[in-house]
Amino acid sequence: VVGTVAVLRLSGVFVQAFEPLPWDEAYEKAEETLSKMTIPLLEVSGLCKRQFHINSLLLQPIGTTASGAPYYGTFGHYFYYDASCDGNPYAEGRWVLSDTNPAGKYGDMDSDGQCADEVYTTTGNSSGPVLGTYNWSVSCGEDGNMTEIPVTLRSIPEGEKFLLLRGLGWRFSYKTQFYVYDKWVYIGNTPAIPRLGVPSLNMQDAAGGFRTSYPDIVETVTVWPSLLCMGATWDPSLVYRFGVNLGSEFKAKGANGILGPSLNLHRVARNGRNFEYMGGEDPHLGSILAKPYVQGVQSEGVFAVAKHWIFNEQETNRGTESSNVDDKVAFELYLAPFQAAVDAGASAIMCSYNREGGKYSCSNPYYLGILRNKLGFKGFVQSDWWASHDSSLVEGLDQEMPGTSSGDFDEHGEYFRASLLEQLHNKTAVDLAAKRVLAVMHRFNLFQTNICTPPDCEKAFQSYVVSPASLALARELAAKSVVMLKNEGGVLPLDATKTKSILVLGAASNAPPYDPNRIGPDGNPGVWNIGDYYSGGGSGHVTAGNSTVTPLDGLKAHAALHGIEVISDETNTPDAAWLEENAKKADAVIVVAGAISGEGEDRKNLSLDGGADLEQLIQRAAAANPKTIVLVEAPGAVLLPWKDEVAGILMMFLGGQEAGNGFVDIIYGDTPPQGRLPLSLPLTEYDSIAPGLGDDVPYSEGLQIGYRNTNFQAAYPFGFGLTYTTFSYSKAILENCTKPCIAKIRTTVTNTGNGTAPAVLQLYLSMPMVAGQPTEILKGFQKTSDLAPNASEDLVFDLTEKDMSYWSGGDFEGWSMAPGSYFANLGEHYGEYQHKLMICHLHCDQSTKLHIFFWLFLSLAFVLCIVAGLFGYILQNPNKQRIKRKRDREAQEELLEAADSSSSD
Repeated sequence: VVGTVAVLRLSGVFVQAFEPLPWDEAYEKAEETLSKMTIPLLEVSGLCKRQFHINSLLLQPIGTTASGAPYYGTFGHYFYYDASCDGNPYAEGRWVLSDTNPAGKYGDMDSDGQCADEVYTTTGNSSGPVLGTYNWSVSCGEDGNMTEIPVTLRSIPEGEKFLLLRGLGWRFSYKTQFYVYDKWVYIGNTPAIPRLGVPSLNMQDAAGGFRTSYPDIVETVTVWPSLLCMGATWDPSLVYRFGVNLGSEFKAKGANGILGPSLNLHRVARNGRNFEYMGGEDPHLGSILAKPYVQGVQSEGVFAVAKHWIFNEQETNRGTESSNVDDKVAFELYLAPFQAAVDAGASAIMCSYNREGGKYSCSNPYYLGILRNKLGFKGFVQSDWWASHDSSLVEGLDQEMPGTSSGDFDEHGEYFRASLLEQLHNKTAVDLAAKRVLAVMHRFNLFQTNICTPPDCEKAFQSYVVSPASLALARELAAKSVVMLKNEGGVLPLDATKTKSILVLGAASNAPPYDPNRIGPDGNPGVWNIGDYYSGGGSGHVTAGNSTVTPLDGLKAHAALHGIEVISDETNTPDAAWLEENAKKADAVIVVAGAISGEGEDRKNLSLDGGADLEQLIQRAAAANPKTIVLVEAPGAVLLPWKDEVAGILMMFLGGQEAGNGFVDIIYGDTPPQGRLPLSLPLTEYDSIAPGLGDDVPYSEGLQIGYRNTNFQAAYPFGFGLTYTTFSYSKAILENCTKPCIAKIRTTVTNTGNGTAPAVLQLYLSMPMVAGQPTEILKGFQKTSDLAPNASEDLVFDLTEKDMSYWSGGDFEGWSMAPGSYFANLGEHYGEYQHKLMICHLHCDQSTKLHIFFWLFLSLAFVLCIVAGLFGYILQNPNKQRIKRKRDREAQEELLEAADSSSSD
């Protein structure tokens, strides 16, 4: 039903989108709920995590057992008095901590027929557990190294507040030596508080869709194109439609929070998570697209968590390195997409693993203060998973995730256990953090709309939320994200009516999706951070299993409809003679290449998978058939050393389960290419910034990342992308406008070619020298509708004061607009412009005036010279004719005189 609502709304049928409650109203309701959190809770701490997931549990009173004794519980953990744990009425009674709900049971309430293997303390007092420290008979350790450990019971006043500030559901696996989550819980969870009707928070990872965290749910969700694909569309309306459908699927799966969008920039081209970062290397692109993502997701009643705050631009040493950034660079580049997400109403911010200026992100009062005081953020701040290093409530952290620690007795990662927060912080700090979480719950009406409470969410997890509409949109998004880099001789699109056979090559042409849940021969699951050519690796990985359409699948399905023969070799090393023979026979050769990346490590280089074998394959194919086209599936920037040897190049940034069909729609012209590069493709490895290897990573390049670094050479520049037609642009004109608009620029685009396609016009602003910009920077872009041949459309760019300002520090706002000359450069990509307009603010720079006067003087002098020359020519020409005629007459007279003289003789 939820999915149907999204489909109806996007297809034009009026269905009311969810409107989050205004922040002030949400906080009023939060204050009211907080005032009711008055009862004490029971904290059990000192637990052995090998058996019980975490070091401590905060338990709520639930009711009484069948014998009349009180029992406590939270999130699938129960603490109760069992008078006869093995069913023997003469056995001594015990207080037992178990995962089995004792409600309605007598004796042996965990139904295991024994008293062993339980955490318990023996007592005859059934009225309530005695507070204090005891040696409980919990065996902690492995094999023969089993010991009893002390467990402490505490009463926590107003304890319900603390339940909002710490996650539950994860544990440390001694078998895999890694963290795992319990069954049917979300990636991020807080317990419900039934007494007050407070819902659980059910938050799931989101980079490419609802994370398929259990093998049971593979193929029940849509694997969407990556967020970098969304960036390549340069289309806010498409991103909004994507956000609505994404939110719809999350809601149907029982999630009420989405751990996205990811808003970091591509400072480091080799960053293993660049596929997650929608804005590529430019803050303006990221800012414009962050807004529709947040609004689309939240229109489905699912709150968005923007991440990763802040300066998390590499995976190398991400847990220890300190990103050192000055304020100008921070505000003008890295904070801008977060500002856009905050302005769009993002409900939570996730702080990152790295340090900033020496302090860990989740404990950094300077940057968390900027988030609230300068960006105006009103929601709650949560840690990335195990990114907390302190009980940092007063520094600005509101919630610790996932709430478990990293070793058997190590308390790292449990800095928000109730007794510690109560000890270190006053009531005001705890109340403020709890109120921020409650405000988000009220803002999205989660008190009435939650579908389930973990761990009782199996039905929601296993629900099938894929629809024909979602698959159609996934295919459309994949196709419209494709960037055509080269189309020599018009090799594309292929004509299905004239194409008789194609040769498809490359190991990436039919590569299977990777499922980290798959159990291997050793009995262990796969590697959590490995990705594939459809979805990047790590916390954002989603797999569609057999529902994935590979490029070869898509090409074969299309070929079957049109009677086209498909010959293929799914390796990078086919037999040389076979390759030459079949390449020469084929009407076109399609080589599929790719690269994968994942969370936790940066790519070793920018090369495509396959190395020398792939490069040789492309070269041999191109030598045998001039109509060789390369399809590239990439997680970010890659090197294309063979680009001059092939006729066509199409690039997709991990296109999800419909990637193959998306390529096909471009190859055969069903969809015109309209993607544009959200990043620069470097010419060499040296034309990009490498990950920092030390404890300190200075952002010493300042503003010069990506295309802003004029020392870097690009194989293809930022914003580049071809299509199947051409466009012309009328002379741009400046028009008057009212604040916040400073300058309105209008131009008309006309399709001058033979195909139908949209144009994507980009505005790069040159600013006065005092602004300190190394080059012109993106400050606007407009995408037209699909223009038929000879059709036109007006495009208008409104430049605001913020667009034309630079970070100068100083006062609270910190932004200044320099007086002087600005130049608006309009073009189809960075560095190549059709029009250039000067905008004067207050006055033009004297140097600019002199510059303009100089060129006007030269132009005028040139024109005067031409006029004088023409005038002289006109004046001289009649005289020359008269002189010529006079000379001719004189010559004739001389001839006549000579003739008379000879006659006389």
